[in-house]
Amino acid sequence: MLIVDDDQVMRLLERETLTRFDFEVSEAIDGQSALDMLASAIPSLVLLDVEMAGLDGFQVCRRIRENWDATDLPVVMVTGMDDLRSINQAYMAGANDFIAKPINWPMLGHRARYVVRSAQAARRLRALEEKQAAITRAIPDMIFVHDAQGRYLDFKPAFGQQPFVPPEDFLGKHLASVLPTDAAEVIQHGIERALGRQGLQAVNYKLPMPDGLHHYEARIAPSGENQVVIVVRDITLQKLNEEKVRRLAYFDALTGMPNRLGFLERLEGELLRARRSSRPLALLFLDLDDFKRINDTLGHNAGDYLLQAVADRLKQKLRPGDFVSRPALDQFGAQFARLGGDEFTVVLPGVDDTQVITPIAERMLALLSRPFVISDQEITVTSSIGIATFPEDGDDAASLLKHADTAMNHAKAQGRNNWQKYSKALTNQAMTRLALENDMRKGLERDEFCLFYQPQIGATDGSVVGVEALIRWRHPEHGLVSPIDFIPVAEESGLIVPMGEWVIRKACLQAMQWQQRGVPAPRIAVNVSARQLRGSDFIGRVAAIVAQTGISPECLELELTESILMHAEVRRVEGLLRLKALGVHFAIDDFGTGYSSLSYVKRFPIGMLKIDQSFIRGLPHNANDAGITTAIVAMARSLGLEVIAEGVETQAQVEFLRHAGCHKMQGYLFSRPLPEGEIERVLQAGRMVLA
Repeated sequence: MLIVDDDQVMRLLERETLTRFDFEVSEAIDGQSALDMLASAIPSLVLLDVEMAGLDGFQVCRRIRENWDATDLPVVMVTGMDDLRSINQAYMAGANDFIAKPINWPMLGHRARYVVRSAQAARRLRALEEKQAAITRAIPDMIFVHDAQGRYLDFKPAFGQQPFVPPEDFLGKHLASVLPTDAAEVIQHGIERALGRQGLQAVNYKLPMPDGLHHYEARIAPSGENQVVIVVRDITLQKLNEEKVRRLAYFDALTGMPNRLGFLERLEGELLRARRSSRPLALLFLDLDDFKRINDTLGHNAGDYLLQAVADRLKQKLRPGDFVSRPALDQFGAQFARLGGDEFTVVLPGVDDTQVITPIAERMLALLSRPFVISDQEITVTSSIGIATFPEDGDDAASLLKHADTAMNHAKAQGRNNWQKYSKALTNQAMTRLALENDMRKGLERDEFCLFYQPQIGATDGSVVGVEALIRWRHPEHGLVSPIDFIPVAEESGLIVPMGEWVIRKACLQAMQWQQRGVPAPRIAVNVSARQLRGSDFIGRVAAIVAQTGISPECLELELTESILMHAEVRRVEGLLRLKALGVHFAIDDFGTGYSSLSYVKRFPIGMLKIDQSFIRGLPHNANDAGITTAIVAMARSLGLEVIAEGVETQAQVEFLRHAGCHKMQGYLFSRPLPEGEIERVLQAGRMVLA
């Protein structure tokens, strides 16, 4: 505290009194001394006498107020004048309080403490108000005060924003006279809930603005009796971002259709409505046939364009009541969606007559079979469609989708470009196939597979010129399983890759064992699937097997199909040439059934053509088969290639082939495929009797 008084006795008395109240006291003998002291240190309180020589107390107080307000530096004036005019003059000069002489000394300390505490509280309140004002100025929210009836009582604009209606046009008015009806009702309902002791409420509403529709969030809090404070934020950008996230989550970026997640959500909704109305629902699952060929030959950009074109064609041509997905469905009205890859679905809700389903499937097949133009090139694709219906084929989305997928796979198996309806038999087939696949995996691990060998015969003398290694499966429960039953499943599942490698290794080991025992070991032919050849480092694996088993490479012949050669990449061709350089032989299996072309026969290291048994079967009486067979033999001779006929079963076929110049044959006429022990006796004999 600073005591300012020109009376030394008064200063002494005041000091003694105030130090007992824990004040640290400084003294000034006149007004100018006090002002000089304040320039260097600010006390908590100034006790200022009015009547002083020089500057009187009123003048000093006014000078103080030029630099500090009543909360920063409180002033209590001590005056012997107790008239009202003097008291008013003290307050006009800026005093916080006054004390009249004679002073009530016991009360002086309490009075001083009260003034200091009041000034401190005022400073805290002012700081809080300034902070709140700063926060209020900075936040991007509009603040309204309403009464219980929804009347606008007060308003603060958001930082950098103005309300779409000027404040003078809505203050004092009700919500319903300012906002659209739906927005006004939402806010009024929130006000009623907040004042009904339900506490803080949050409501969302929309308002049309000059630049488009805006979304707002209003947080409504009770404030005193029958009043609320409403903090309103423009959440339009947030809504737009949420919509972007929703589109990423529920829609396919390529086609703009909803994706699998969106499809399943919409399908569940349609199923719920179907249950309530007891009306059937159909799900059509569509898959493009041989779509991979488009990607492999024309590139992924062309494949993407084709998928977009397919989606556009379906959306434009199918009846409006259907919604199509690739696959996925849009709960907000979009009817098309994408499941993934080249798969689409069509949901037909409320199908009272199931007979309308199949015409739509036929229509889809016809739509997609029309040519598409991609990079000035006409592309024709077909599709396979599976159909499942609610409630007959399933009562939930997962079951319907699974059963429609099962039916679609059955359509693929039936030759593609057709539709198939689901039946429980298809699930049984699928379960049987899955069990077969699992058994095969275990069979490979348990060494249940073995090789049979079919001899290849020289047509002139019956000598055994080679053998073809053919895989068989000795199932512990079902006995000997035909390759017809398990090879297609191995191809689809990818098991053909480890299985094919096992065949090559087993055949090479067998040939080496025969050589070590002195058994004449001719060349062994092994079939290679397309998936094997496309596998990682197939060429390196074959070379490693040859090296590890110690077999002479000339004893191994790999049989490739024409389809493999049609789509082989340059690096595959180079790999086959490296194996050829080692001494491995190559043959084209089933020649004449695929895309027979001299161009790939010339590109690849082919040494043998195998005439497919479908041509041999018609010999010698079928003119077409006879002509094709003769042409193949002649072509092989002109190219310097060996030729062998498969599936020879009659002597008449032998005679025709001999006359045509085909000098190697294999078939049931000579021998069925034989197990290891029996083929060894044939090899020991070296030849078979020809008629």
